[in-house]
Amino acid sequence: MSADRNPSTIVPSSSRRWKWLAALLVFFGILAAFSFYIIRPFWHLASQFDDLTYRQPSRLYSRSAVLLAGRAFPADQLVESLRSEGYREASGSGPLPAGRYRKTSGKTGGKTGGKSVEGLAIHLRSFLLPDGPHGGVVEIAYSGPRIARLSLNGEEVKAVPLQPALIASYFGPDMLERRPVTVDNVAEDLIEAVIAAEDDAFFEHGGVSFTGIARALWVDLRGGEIRQGGSTLTQQLVKNLYLTHERTLGRKGHELILALLLESRYSKRQILEAYLNSIYLGGSGGVSLMGMGAASRAYFGKDPGQLDLAEAATLAGMIRAPALYSPFLHADKAKERRDWVLGRIAQLGRVPKERIDEALAEPLSVAPESVVRRRAPYFADAMAAEAQRRFGVEDLADKGYILFSTLDVASQKEAQEAVDWGLPRAEQGYQKGQAEKGPLQAALVSIAPDNGGILAYIGGRSYDASQFDRAGQAQRQAGSAFKPVVYAAAFENRVASPASFLEDEPLTVTLAHASWSPKNDDGDFHGWVSARTALEKSYNLATARLALQVGMPKIVALARKMGVSSEIEAYPSVALGAVDLTPVELATVYSTLAAGGVRPPVHGLVAILDPKGKALPAAPLPDPERVLSPQTVYMVTSLLQGVFVRGTARGAAGGIPGDVAGKTGTTNRQRDSWFGGFGRERATVVWVGYDDNASTRLGGARAALPIWVRFTAHVAPRNGYSVFEQPPGLTTAVIDPTTGLLATEFCPDVLTEVFREGEVPEQVCDRHTSFTQEEIAQSMRAGDDEDSDRGGPDEEVLQSRQSDEDTVRQRQHPFRSWLRRIFGGQERDDRGARGGRDPRDPRTLTNPDDRKPPG
Repeated sequence: MSADRNPSTIVPSSSRRWKWLAALLVFFGILAAFSFYIIRPFWHLASQFDDLTYRQPSRLYSRSAVLLAGRAFPADQLVESLRSEGYREASGSGPLPAGRYRKTSGKTGGKTGGKSVEGLAIHLRSFLLPDGPHGGVVEIAYSGPRIARLSLNGEEVKAVPLQPALIASYFGPDMLERRPVTVDNVAEDLIEAVIAAEDDAFFEHGGVSFTGIARALWVDLRGGEIRQGGSTLTQQLVKNLYLTHERTLGRKGHELILALLLESRYSKRQILEAYLNSIYLGGSGGVSLMGMGAASRAYFGKDPGQLDLAEAATLAGMIRAPALYSPFLHADKAKERRDWVLGRIAQLGRVPKERIDEALAEPLSVAPESVVRRRAPYFADAMAAEAQRRFGVEDLADKGYILFSTLDVASQKEAQEAVDWGLPRAEQGYQKGQAEKGPLQAALVSIAPDNGGILAYIGGRSYDASQFDRAGQAQRQAGSAFKPVVYAAAFENRVASPASFLEDEPLTVTLAHASWSPKNDDGDFHGWVSARTALEKSYNLATARLALQVGMPKIVALARKMGVSSEIEAYPSVALGAVDLTPVELATVYSTLAAGGVRPPVHGLVAILDPKGKALPAAPLPDPERVLSPQTVYMVTSLLQGVFVRGTARGAAGGIPGDVAGKTGTTNRQRDSWFGGFGRERATVVWVGYDDNASTRLGGARAALPIWVRFTAHVAPRNGYSVFEQPPGLTTAVIDPTTGLLATEFCPDVLTEVFREGEVPEQVCDRHTSFTQEEIAQSMRAGDDEDSDRGGPDEEVLQSRQSDEDTVRQRQHPFRSWLRRIFGGQERDDRGARGGRDPRDPRTLTNPDDRKPPG
């Protein structure tokens, strides 16, 4: 029977084998295509896993205030600073949570005795500084406004840095706020809360929960639409990182495949960590909060590792619907959801019931930390440019750099308030009726002279309206605010001194193709005036003549040394401020004066850390350079102090404690209003004007000066600005300002003037005499006539004259005593002649037409 079988029924034909082979090839081809289009793109995306989950904006921080034992830092001022950064007062006496402070009391004077003092306890959030991480519990004992004792984490210390303020965040186009964390740095309660709320079988399944999918399908089928996803944490992570949020079966299938592949490539720990860093948890300040690190800071002002169980359950409850369960927007729903999460944790039995009950009893409370985009926007832009220039950082958006700056947040706040106050005041005053010209603009730059750090920086009236930085980019004519450079050059080159006389009369300078004839702002001429008067009252003609005596190349060279980097041609008009420069440049000039003639390296960045916390190398700042002698600086400063006493800013500094000096500046047609001034602790320049260079009705004293005064008064040191100390090599003398000679008791106005040693005038003023002296002189002349008739005076007449002269001497002014101390008690005649006058002194000339400026 077997012989009758057809062999074709037992052995496949050749054609059938080829069909099977073809089918297999098609199958593997489809599999390869599937892998190419599905798996390979995923594998490529998975290679960017860390970048996607750990990406965060770069952040710019202010300088860190430092608490110092023995120094004043009033408690109310410290509390105000803490509250502005989101710290809140804690109630009760239990452990102090991070981001909270509590008022305390203590004793000074040892273990026994001493007096009770008020104090503060602060739990600083963890934060980075260039030297590493900081934070912990700070305890402060006060004695009045002074810190009597200071401890950190229970150990007495001399200094504690405070958390620097976040000034700006450099976001990418998606505006996502992230603060990546690791599983090790997250509170165990938060992990338990997330697992209980979203995926209690996370550590058992392989990326997909088929029971969850079946449950979700049943709910969706009963509802007639897709309502429930049944997603595991892994699936949610895939959706957040790689897919859209649309609810379709195709997208769901893709999600399942990618979830399985993700589990095959990464550990559960890595997936959980990525999930905690990628979930969306609401918004704040116009940015989206991505991940537990950002949400923990935004809602509770602390890191995820510092959350208690109730706070952890609140955040875990928000994952399902962040807007609905936001503790800011819907506190009742947020608490209800929090309690549900706590109930799920209790069902799973992973946390003791006592702790669950304690968390359920806690009220829902938040302590938010602001998520700011731009607290000092113009400064933030300027620092991005400095980061590129000095640190080689081309792009900050979403790169995770940490930038530490010199900006003082208190000064920045006062600067903004001063500008916001001053500009409307000017528009409603002298500028009233000029609204068609648009809004006035302003710039303010304040610098620490000792190190060149920028303390405050305002680049315009409104960053939202205009991002053009008028502090660092706008070049405007400086006007008379530039004149201190002229006088510094004159004093440094010994061409003049504060008491030198200058001619303030018409002047024409002929150039190659034109002539220049400056005028005074008041349109008048003032004859011979001292250098002090010329600068205090801002006389252009006298200043121009002095500049010509010094030589314009020397003035331009000094301006460059003092911090002007803009192009300057050595034209005579430069002496009166016909030079375009930025407020930052002019502030550097005034900082050089404030620093005693040493130009500081002006900068805004101290250090930059990369995303891993490593400091980036930076181009070194230039060393501070001495460009003027202390003697010259003191003389110029003395003149600029006089601006507030007798000059164009007379009386304006009455509310500023301590020593300050400054100069107004106004350009042609009042296009620019300036004031530059300084104390030893800071130098500040203010500019006011229109962007289109239109004329105003404002001089420096009308617009810039009020802003400068308000700011400088509000940021004054607690004990006032330090005294300008007179350096060696200088001396002072009381002179008559109209003659420049040593004053007598009969001079109606006197002035204590500063001179280089050996340059004090030796003559006493003889322009002013007393009525008694005139009577004596007349009687003596009459007596001489009588004596002549008699052949000479008799003894009685001589004694009477001597008595009259002694009476005058007995009534002599304290200036006479001062003169005796200075010159060793030498007697002078009534004119005080001693050594004769300098023949170059214009007051010795009898013909006014022959007068020339002193050499």
